[in-house]
Amino acid sequence: MKKTYLFAMGFIVLGLFIAGRAMIQTIVPYVSVAQARQSSGKVQVKGKLVPGSLQMDAIQRETRFTIEDAKGDRLPVVHPKLAQGNVEQATEIVAIGQMQGDVFIAEKILYKCPSKYQGKQMQEYQESSQ
Repeated sequence: MKKTYLFAMGFIVLGLFIAGRAMIQTIVPYVSVAQARQSSGKVQVKGKLVPGSLQMDAIQRETRFTIEDAKGDRLPVVHPKLAQGNVEQATEIVAIGQMQGDVFIAEKILYKCPSKYQGKQMQEYQESSQ
């Protein structure tokens, strides 16, 4: 019975170790534009879309734009897919990827769009639901 117990405990510990290593490898840190330029690995960069910088190429099926972080540093971003239709309304963009030369190649883009229930509309929504 003791050997079975030890075998089961060893198996559980090994499983937890493998799961922990896999989880650590998927963690992608948030960095500033300056830190992203110096990074060699995958990172997340947060910023606002620079007005007029959005370019979508339907032939190459890619999106190019520039984001600006809180410090005013700008970073050109290339995403190998076409952007969603509401990207220009986004209040914030998170690009996940890595630097290649002077350009950030984003594997994934997250858009934070304004809530449709903000301001006056929120008051109207609350009044209508009472």
